[in-house]
Amino acid sequence: MPANVALVLFSVLIGVGCGGEGADPGAQAAPAVTVSPVVERRLSDERERVGQIRAIQEVTLRARVSGFLQERRFTEGADVAEGEVLFVIEQAPYQAKLLQAEAELARAKSELQELELELRRTRTLHERQVTSDAALDAATTAAGAAAADVLAAEARLKQAQLDLDYTTIRAPMASRVGRSAYDVGDFVGPESGSLATLLSLDPIHVYWEVPEQTLLDFRRASAARRRDGDEPIRVTARLRFGDGSLYEEVGSWDFVDNRVDANTGTQTARAVFPNSETILIPGQYATVLVQVGEPRKALVVPQAAVQEDQGGRFVLVVGSDGIAQMRRVTMGARDGIYWEVSQGLAAGELVVYQGIQKVRPGAPVSAKQVEPEAGLGGAS
Repeated sequence: MPANVALVLFSVLIGVGCGGEGADPGAQAAPAVTVSPVVERRLSDERERVGQIRAIQEVTLRARVSGFLQERRFTEGADVAEGEVLFVIEQAPYQAKLLQAEAELARAKSELQELELELRRTRTLHERQVTSDAALDAATTAAGAAAADVLAAEARLKQAQLDLDYTTIRAPMASRVGRSAYDVGDFVGPESGSLATLLSLDPIHVYWEVPEQTLLDFRRASAARRRDGDEPIRVTARLRFGDGSLYEEVGSWDFVDNRVDANTGTQTARAVFPNSETILIPGQYATVLVQVGEPRKALVVPQAAVQEDQGGRFVLVVGSDGIAQMRRVTMGARDGIYWEVSQGLAAGELVVYQGIQKVRPGAPVSAKQVEPEAGLGGAS
């Protein structure tokens, strides 16, 4: 073997031997994890449902008489007051009919007055046995017919007045008016359909579907409370919009339908919400957060801290010695990013919710306590 090659090999062997002296192949830095303490929060039995907002009152305006549309006195999409004039149909023909009906009534009354006078004369003569029974009967019949003519004329006058009144279309309630289906100058009548639609906005209803089992459990719980003489279960509702924001007002549950939908296995429920600023609009969808009963105290951990295997759910608890240990837990209700712990943990214990995959139970960790935020997971 050449001398230079042997020298190189000798140097490598010496270097390897020296480099391995004192090294600990098992030594490894403790993984960094983020922990959160087990805390006590006030929780409520809250269910999420998809809800649709609907007006409490929806009125379709229709013409009750025919004629050319003479005025439209509202701005489309504006709020209108109860009794406010919205449409006016041409009134001249109906004013003329009203004058004619008044004249007919006056003539009928005049004829009645004359025939009643004639009846009194005939009755006096009949008492003196000057006129026959037939004459008295004829006078009586004529006066009766005249009285009927007066009633008919009064009815025609009333109808003429109604028709004239119907030319003015008013808002039956405080509401918001939609788009007008007709313009000034259009001919409208009872067959024209909707002129415009009014929707009441404050207060307003929200509807959602509830599984029949959920309502069955609620009815059983309510019956038990009644038997025990306890107060009824209080049900309130909140709304969460698509952007994640919450509606400020709280709604009250005021209706559940009287039957289960055979196709969906659900019952329709409803809550009424104040809507003075008209944030809620009919047809809009929102998530309904239904709270059943009063809030209660419970221990919670971040949902990201809870893992599951064949043995069930568990968390990794970091003790005062910095060692992570697996702990079996029983979980309850969820509340946002938190999850109720029914059994297995005590207040103040630290659980890992970030960096979980780096941890081996029984091994040390480098723990940093940080308040959890929505959207954080435990797989990083």
